This record gives sequence, structure tokens and C-alpha cells, in this order.
Amino acid sequence: MLGSGISKSISPKIHNKAFRELGLDLEYDICDISEEMLDSKLDDLLADEKILGFNVTIPFKEIIIKRISEIDPISRVVGAVNLVVISPDRRKMFGYNTDVDGVVASLSKLGLIGRSHQTAVVLGAGGAARACIYALINNGFEIIRILNRNEKRAAKTVSDFSLHFPTKNIEAAGLTKNELEKSLLGADLLVNTIPLVAEFPFELSFISSSKNLKCLDLNYRKNPPILKAAKRDGLVAIDGSLMLVEQAARSFEILTGISAPRKTMMLAAKKAG
Repeated sequence: MLGSGISKSISPKIHNKAFRELGLDLEYDICDISEEMLDSKLDDLLADEKILGFNVTIPFKEIIIKRISEIDPISRVVGAVNLVVISPDRRKMFGYNTDVDGVVASLSKLGLIGRSHQTAVVLGAGGAARACIYALINNGFEIIRILNRNEKRAAKTVSDFSLHFPTKNIEAAGLTKNELEKSLLGADLLVNTIPLVAEFPFELSFISSSKNLKCLDLNYRKNPPILKAAKRDGLVAIDGSLMLVEQAARSFEILTGISAPRKTMMLAAKKAG
């Protein structure tokens, strides 16, 4: 897995447990690099015939698209890739987005699949947020409001998705306490994609929110503050464990062509987390 600041990721434990269970002679490892090292590292991976492919995480999900040969249709719309598969002749790299699968699985767990005219608030505007927005748009959400500290980045995300989904109501605003409270009025779902390494800018409360509001926090460790506040205020809320495992399982299946042992992977995630 390629990323920056990912030394504590539990992804290797999830994948390697699956490899061992199925008797596959494969190994999943972490490659923690800076952005300046990305191009040379991609060259190294292409040259190494033992490498089938790799996952991509913060901060490379968007910028890696310019470095690879082809991306699947979902990744093209999302504008982010989290899985790269290397061709057998080592000449090309193909990008996929399995984060979307993880979000859909999480929406299903929350009972939000199969509904219509829903409203969501998404915190953050990076690659994970883009996967969430795509999943939301394709699963009954008509109104999506993106809140981000960098408002220009949120506005760019709105512009990108509006090109593909002109009939959807997608908006952007800065991430402030007032904007969040206003945006949550009448919302069905709050999704947090801001990693825990970034300190949340204000104290959270859902007292004035609808009791029907549900929360998905993509963080899966250390009792994320949004998850903690949501449960304290009586809301249904889940962390990012299911998303993590489902995107890993889909990555596993694309790379190996074998059905992933999801129960084993979830057990490994819970044990490691």
C-alpha cells in the first residue's frame, strides 16, 4: 500500500490473514513515502515482477491518476483511485476505486439503501469524500452538502460531480460549527471523511439534529469524536471498519480473481483495531 504517514495501518493484517487462510503465496506490505518519492517508487514497482498491484491511500488517491495508464469508469467519475493493478507485461498500471464498494456496504448496514430523496452532509473533500459522494448519488441521495476547511477544494469537488450529475443538488461550504448545524437540519446522513490526524475544529453536538439522522465516520480507531458525540446524543452511528474491510475485500478479488474471506478479514480488522 502506498501512502504517507501510514505506518500504523492495519491493512497488512487484514490482507495477510486472508492470504494465509486461502494458502496464497502473497504478502501485503506498507510503503510510506513522500509525494516527492512517488514517481520513482512507481518505477520501482513496475520493475519488480513480484508485485501484482497495490492499494493507494492518503495523500495519493487523486494525484496518482496522472501517473497511471488507465482507470475504470467509476474512478474516472470519482476522480480518485485506491487500487492499482500492474499488467502482466509490466508496461501498464490500471486504476480502480473500491472505496465506493465500502461506502455502499456501510449505507446498507445503516438501512439507507433503496430509499429516495435523501439528504447527506459530507465532511472533507479528498479522495475518500469523493468515493462517498459517488456512492450517495447512486443510492438515493438527491441533496449533498460538502463542508471542508478548504472551501475552494470543496467547491472544486462540487463542480466535478455536477458535470456528471447535473440534476443532483450538490453544494459546498466552509466547515464551521454554524454551517454544520445548519446543514444537518433535515439531513438523513452525516459522513465524516476527515482523518483523526487532523484535529476537529470545534466541539460537536447533535442535540438540535433530527433523531433520524445517522452517522458514518470513516475513521475506525480511537473512538472518533463524531462517532462518540453521535452515540452520546442518541443517534445511530457506525465507524469505518466495514468500509475498510469491504474495500479491502474487493481489492483482494480484483488482484487475485478469488472470492475474499470477508468474515476472516473483519475478524482481523477488529483484532488489530
